[in-house]
Amino acid sequence: MRLTDCLTADLTVVPLQAATVAAAAEVLLKRLAAVGAVGDPAKLRDRVAEDRPEDIVAMGDRAFLLHYRTDAAADLVVALGTSPQPICRGTDVGEGQCARVILLIVAPPRLAARYLQVVGAFARLLSRTEVVESIIAQPDAASLLALPAFADAVLPEQLLVRDVMNPRPLSVVADAPLRDAAMILVRRSLTALPVLDADGHVIGLLSDRELMRHLLTLQLQGGGASRATGEHAVPPRLVRDVMTRQVLCVSPEQPLSDVASLMVNKDVDRLPVVGEGRLVGFLTRGDIVRKLLGT
Repeated sequence: MRLTDCLTADLTVVPLQAATVAAAAEVLLKRLAAVGAVGDPAKLRDRVAEDRPEDIVAMGDRAFLLHYRTDAAADLVVALGTSPQPICRGTDVGEGQCARVILLIVAPPRLAARYLQVVGAFARLLSRTEVVESIIAQPDAASLLALPAFADAVLPEQLLVRDVMNPRPLSVVADAPLRDAAMILVRRSLTALPVLDADGHVIGLLSDRELMRHLLTLQLQGGGASRATGEHAVPPRLVRDVMTRQVLCVSPEQPLSDVASLMVNKDVDRLPVVGEGRLVGFLTRGDIVRKLLGT
C-alpha cells in the first residue's frame, strides 16, 4: 500500500480557505460529510472539538497532521488541504504556530494498526521540507495527487511482534523481595516487569498498578505490618504476593496489526512475548508507536 492509495480528489482541497487550524478542520470535515466518507459526521465533529493535544502533530512550520480514531468512521479516510496563506494554531488569526498544509486522518478503532502506519508514513513524508514545498506549489488537487512523493511512500509490509518488541526485557522471579523489584521499576523508569518461575516461564506480571494497590493498602492499614517487630514481625512481602497472575501473552510471530488491535480492544498497555514457553521479549504501546512513527 502506498500513500497515494489513501488520497482521493474528492477529499483534496486546493486551495483551502481558512485562517486557523480549527477552521481548516471544519472545511475538511464538511468535505468528508459531503462525500459520505464518515457514517456519523456530528459524532466526528464532537470528537474533533475535544481538541486533545495528542490529536495534532505539528510538523514545524510545514504542516499540521490531525488524526482521530473513532467509530464515527467506518473505514480509514484521509483529507488533505493546502492554503495560499499560513494557517495558524492559535485562537486568533496570525497567532501561534502556522503552516500551509493540513492533513486530516480518521479511522475506526478496529483499524488501529493501519491507522498508526498511515499517520506515521504521512508524518515522515511531511517532515521533509522539499516535499512540503512541492505540495504547496501545486495549483489544484489533480496535480497535487500526481506528485511522485505520495506514490513513492510505501507503507511497510506486515510487521510481526518480533520486529518491534524489546528482545532483552528485564524480569523478576516470583520469590524476589517486593522492595527490590519496586526499585528496579523506579530506577529503570519501567511500568511493569514479567514474573518468571525457575524455568523461565511467565507466571505473572508486576506493574505499577499492583504496586500502587499494595502501597494504598499499607497506607490504609497505617503501615502497621511493615513496622511489626519481634515475634509478631511479618516477613517481607515477595513479588508473588502482589503480582497479577492474569497475564495475556503473545507470540513473537503474531502480526503486529492483530496484537495492536488486541491491545486497544482489551485496553492493555504491555504484553510479555513468549516463544516455546519462555519469555523472549516485551511489547508496549510505546514500542509500537515509536516503530510506526519511525522514531
